[in-house]
Amino acid sequence: MLHRCLGLTRTRGIRMKFRKPLKITSRTSSITNSFVQAIIPSIEPSEEERREALRVLEIDPENSTCAYCGDRSTDWDHLYPFVRDKRPTGYINELKNLVPSCGRCNQSKSGADWRRWIESGAAGSPKTRRVTDLKERIARLERFEARSNLKPLRLEELAGAELWEKHWRNLEEIEEKMRQAQEHAEKVKERIQDALSEDMSL
Repeated sequence: MLHRCLGLTRTRGIRMKFRKPLKITSRTSSITNSFVQAIIPSIEPSEEERREALRVLEIDPENSTCAYCGDRSTDWDHLYPFVRDKRPTGYINELKNLVPSCGRCNQSKSGADWRRWIESGAAGSPKTRRVTDLKERIARLERFEARSNLKPLRLEELAGAELWEKHWRNLEEIEEKMRQAQEHAEKVKERIQDALSEDMSL
């Protein structure tokens, strides 16, 4: 447990990698993502809608597999991400934007659009893994997307300009407070380090 308290991570043998503590501002991107996801609505599908979606994707509801590669599915993955360039893309959490996925594909795809990723050279992508029926899988995903008429929503218009702008001002105010807090934290740390240096010199 001591190596964790000291910010050390185990490597091979007894060698340790010294990890510097995080800054307050290290969490800015996580907070931005939270601000986006906090306003994304979810539309819960019925069991019938789920089965119909799987039928279009040619996936057995009793033995669900990854729409991207064919391995056993463990997740539902968003074809298009919620967040891009720190703002909502307009896609929401609904069945139109969800397909079964394995953990490996989900992790590799991350926040990319499905079409750009699936034929990319990204580590873990179906093309990189040489999935043999990739063209057929792409065709099924295209049919699924076309059938559901998946398009980004104009979230700002739906929310109204006043509420929308206030939401992002809240984020800017928090980010500014975090910057100020980090500047103050640096002064606190410097004072502590100076005091430790004085004690060690005695």
